[in-house]
Amino acid sequence: MNRLLALKGACVLLAALPLAACQSDRMCTLIGTPVGIQVDVAPPISDRVAAAEMEVCQAGTCKPARLELFRADQGGGRYGFGNVEGLRKEPAEVSLKLTDTAGKPLVEQDIQVTPRGRFPNGPDCGEGGPNAKVQVDGGGLLHEVP
Repeated sequence: MNRLLALKGACVLLAALPLAACQSDRMCTLIGTPVGIQVDVAPPISDRVAAAEMEVCQAGTCKPARLELFRADQGGGRYGFGNVEGLRKEPAEVSLKLTDTAGKPLVEQDIQVTPRGRFPNGPDCGEGGPNAKVQVDGGGLLHEVP
């Protein structure tokens, strides 16, 4: 008899568990945010890019960031992300060099960016990042994208 009551009690608790989850204000996933610099290269210059090099300097320390560019599925262009360990939410200088198949520079410029924390699940779920985004327009000029 006691075992039957315990089993019924456990069933009631298990049935109530989903309802308790409904009471929470927000569900947060374990989605993370990479720390580093995203680079997007627009056509027509993206069609000629064979390799990319990037260095990020912040607070007197410079670090190379491995950057591999991939072809975008839509709209042409290329994109990539360079991880920068220890990047902080303060101004940083990004040096970007894009070369063609012969190794000739297509773009060789610096830009100042300010990495920001990101909220992949919304502001109630905690901050990720920081990271920044640099766009190379079709003429080869660099722009920070918020």
